[in-house]
Amino acid sequence: MDYFIRELTPPEPASARDGEAWRLLERFRDIVNSGYAATYGEGRLLETSQRILADWTMPGPVTSRLFLAFPSGDGQDAGEHAVAAAKLMVSPRDSPTHAYPHVVVDAPARRRGIGTFVADHLEELARADGRTFLQSWVEHPTPGGERVAAPTGHGSVSTADPAARFLWKTGWELGQIERISELRLPVPAESLRTHIEAATARAGVDYRVLTWEGESDAAHLDDLARLNGDMSVDAPAGELEVDEEHWDAERVAQMERRALASGATFLNAAVLHVPSGHLVAQSMLQLDLDDTTRPAQQDNTLVTSTHRGRRLGMLVKAANLEQLAGRYPECTGVFTWNAEENAHMLRVNEALGFVQLAPEGGWQKRL
Repeated sequence: MDYFIRELTPPEPASARDGEAWRLLERFRDIVNSGYAATYGEGRLLETSQRILADWTMPGPVTSRLFLAFPSGDGQDAGEHAVAAAKLMVSPRDSPTHAYPHVVVDAPARRRGIGTFVADHLEELARADGRTFLQSWVEHPTPGGERVAAPTGHGSVSTADPAARFLWKTGWELGQIERISELRLPVPAESLRTHIEAATARAGVDYRVLTWEGESDAAHLDDLARLNGDMSVDAPAGELEVDEEHWDAERVAQMERRALASGATFLNAAVLHVPSGHLVAQSMLQLDLDDTTRPAQQDNTLVTSTHRGRRLGMLVKAANLEQLAGRYPECTGVFTWNAEENAHMLRVNEALGFVQLAPEGGWQKRL
């Protein structure tokens, strides 16, 4: 059977939710979520139409194009007939040579060459846009079998994993493995308090933890921008070629506005270095407000290099989990992603109770 690809256009803000553009967007959402289920469990990590639309249409450093693939020949391209969803992202200011494709084939339609067909289309678009390098992050939940180690020597994927086999076959190289972990909630309050008190004692009187929900105080935006910029180069990247991200106060505010517009809330914990008056550590959680029982997602956790060795990483993570328990006690878990070579942060996570779910591969391909 032959297939064709249709690029999606954003629904008009005032359009009916049952219009064609909305139906296509919701089919895109459902295919992506079917892919998440194999790794995270049914319904535990979900895209929402509102988040896809906010990420797609609101101003930001990353721009996206969305696509659906359909069978040819029957004249149908309504959403329910789509067999694959794809996204092509670029970040012109941060990474002018890179494009970031992602393809999910609906489970009943796999092993028909659809993934190759869609991936080839995204590669052609990236080349036409002058991109010379592709990168993608892909979950690999297949257990057992022969394992292939990441070039870092930390973490591995199974040679039986369908996504890994496809990527190797089509010329991609494995650059790094991240560990996907989950913390099941609730964590005993006394356990979190013990971690916070021990970390506070180790940090000393020069450091004070701050927590808040939603948009950050304008006085903190420059410090948060610096921390995010540090994260882009300080986080272990294995053999992946990465560029430094350009952050300023407006970009932080823009990121926060996008998160809120997507129907999420976010919780921050940060450490203030009292003598300098600057934030030197941060940890952030995002939670979907449409169903706050679902697991939250861990975003950046970072300690400025000159302030490491004082257990500030544990302090911000534990303080934010305590904040989450206080504000959203119904939340059932937290998902996090960490480089397998980041032994320090993995030890922090394990001490807090996180357990490994699956590896996620960072892959790259030269065009």
